[in-house]
Amino acid sequence: MFKQHYYCLIAGLPDLVQNEFRKGLTALQFRRDVAEELTPSDYALLQLLFRQNDNQNLLNLILQQDFQFDIRGNYTEDYLRNQIVEPTDIAAYMNIFITELKSENPDQSNLSIENRLQELFYNDMLKTNNAFIRKWFAFERNLKNMLTVIACNQYGYDIPRQLIPDKNRDDLNKLLIRGNLKPELFVDEDLPWIDQVLRIAESGADMVEKEKAIDNIKWTYLDEITVSDYFTIEKILSFVIKLKILDRWHELDDETGLIFLKRLINDLEMSYSFAE
Repeated sequence: MFKQHYYCLIAGLPDLVQNEFRKGLTALQFRRDVAEELTPSDYALLQLLFRQNDNQNLLNLILQQDFQFDIRGNYTEDYLRNQIVEPTDIAAYMNIFITELKSENPDQSNLSIENRLQELFYNDMLKTNNAFIRKWFAFERNLKNMLTVIACNQYGYDIPRQLIPDKNRDDLNKLLIRGNLKPELFVDEDLPWIDQVLRIAESGADMVEKEKAIDNIKWTYLDEITVSDYFTIEKILSFVIKLKILDRWHELDDETGLIFLKRLINDLEMSYSFAE
């Protein structure tokens, strides 16, 4: 299938990112800036990266939790409220989730309400007709599950209820439910980073350093799966995910976020130096 190439946009990414030093660019702002430059189908892929913000907004509204509405989501607060009452035009997995909550025969998987939504979300993402999206969300779910098992083992939580199951990977689900995280048990080309995660978890580093190390794994994975993508939507999607990582650190610690920002600029300058 023919892919749209965004030569000027991608070649200019380092210059755009440098605006962050003036507190300019966030993932949300970047999405708004490029909305008119992307094809409708590519912009729809970009919107998928903000679905988790929609998910949290949906949960907060349904559970009536007192959280500020996250404007980074694709749906407005009024729109989501109306869809909760009558889901007519909303993401398919959200429609299923809302319908299940209202049903006399709700989901019987014994998952928490949050993880049931996550299960539906990831299953939907893995049906997307884009290899990058499928790879990223499969990686993200596996990483979350691994970190969840580590936490459950540490604090004595019930593992099955906390995991986000993969209906297509019963073998992996069974390994995770057992809670036995020996790397040699996970002989899987999709999980080459397991040993790294376990080393991070077992290290004596504080929680902040561990979080940074986990984000480094994400960052490296993004570089690996876009190594052959130069001017296509995949490079932009990877860029946005990295910006979302930066957003999180800027919210927590401006100085830490600046370190990640400099790394992002350096990575991009290295990637596109050939264009000079």
